Amino acid sequence: MRISDHRRGQGLHRGPHADGEHHGTGLGTLLTAESDQRKEKGRARARLRSIANQAALRGDRAKADRILGNNLGTVKKNRRDRAWRAKVRTETFTAVHRVVDKAATVVAEDLTKTFTGRRPLGKNVNRRLAAWTKGVTAEALKSVSERRGSVLVPVNAAYTSQACHRCSSLGRRSGDRLHCTWCGVVWQADVNAAINIQARAGDPDIALHTPHQRVKQILLERADRHRTRLPVQDSSRYPATESETSDPLNNEQ
Repeated sequence: MRISDHRRGQGLHRGPHADGEHHGTGLGTLLTAESDQRKEKGRARARLRSIANQAALRGDRAKADRILGNNLGTVKKNRRDRAWRAKVRTETFTAVHRVVDKAATVVAEDLTKTFTGRRPLGKNVNRRLAAWTKGVTAEALKSVSERRGSVLVPVNAAYTSQACHRCSSLGRRSGDRLHCTWCGVVWQADVNAAINIQARAGDPDIALHTPHQRVKQILLERADRHRTRLPVQDSSRYPATESETSDPLNNEQ
């Protein structure tokens, strides 16, 4: 979940708030545990289905039917799926309520759009689950904001996770860190993305429906302009705002 609290001027990105507060911290654990369980169960069911098919080919219908009836049913599977989805919804709606408690205006990435050119979800369990939870988050943001009188501002999410919020260069993401290849700074990736999202609300060039190819071009042009104004390439000499000096991970090392 990537959102920015405009009343306080601080941001969220998939959980952590810029002031150190976290929301929805259990969502990652829920996704990981369910993904691992589904992969393992899927492998086991595939093996049993193969055994049942082989038994049927040998003419042993009794064995094939026993496996299909006792081991490949969907009652327990569906019950577990409903319980997991309920937990995800509870975690997500609770997190959104806590954010709206603080926010008169909530800026969030547009979770309804899929960029062209990305690989289809295919059989990847993690991506399928993540896609479903994005829909739950979008529903929670819209529903809670409307019921509680906060303004929800969706913004274009293209490259918010990859662009350095200071110089607009596209950095290198590694876990929870974003390495800016130009500034030489290692940002906390989630906070960096939240700052980018907050800035998108007032961006005159990047509208909600600007194609992601055009967004990338705009960011590259901004990065080039930023570089030409800098006298040196030593990031330690760049002037930094208070928010910038407090967030880079390399300042902690």
